[in-house]
This record gives sequence, structure tokens and C-alpha cells, in this order.
Amino acid sequence: MNWGHQLKQLFVLNWREKIISLVLAFLFWFMIKAQDARQTPTYSMPPAARMTVPTSPAPSQLTPVIPPPVQLPSQLEPMLSPPGATTAPAAKSGEAIKSSTGL
Repeated sequence: MNWGHQLKQLFVLNWREKIISLVLAFLFWFMIKAQDARQTPTYSMPPAARMTVPTSPAPSQLTPVIPPPVQLPSQLEPMLSPPGATTAPAAKSGEAIKSSTGL
């Protein structure tokens, strides 16, 4: 096929759909342009506010209060028993593991 025939097919094939899509594209473009061209108020940044720095210290009722430290008991009980106090359970064989897991 030559280039001329392919270019002709590009314009001729589905020409109605192509014209409709071009018309819709221009309509949307004009609608967006009309919305942009309307006289909308311009928004600007508000003026910066000046903050005054207080020269006097904060009142005593506003000063932070640190709570007293928590008293821990002097002797804590161990969570685990010392090593050697109890014996570890015997290891299960492969058959016992299969039967306990349901396999």
C-alpha cells in the first residue's frame, strides 16, 4: 500500500465519529475559555499579622508542673523462674507432631 491510500483511509474511515469528536472538543474548549474569561474576583494573600512579644513572664498558674517520679518497689518479683528450677518438656517425635496438628 502506498502512503496516499493510507492517508485517504485515515480521513475517510469512520469520518462521522471523527467529525463529532472534533465538534465536541471545540465545544468543551469554548466552554472552558468562557469560564476562564469571566470576571472573577482575584484572590490575594492576606496581609501579614504582627505578633507582639510579651515582655513579662507567664503567670505562675500557667507554668508547667512536673509530677513527682513514680516510686518503684525495691524488690521486683521475677517473671521467669531461674534456670534449672524446672525441666523443659520432652521433645515430641514426628508422629506425635503430625497427630497433634491434625495432619
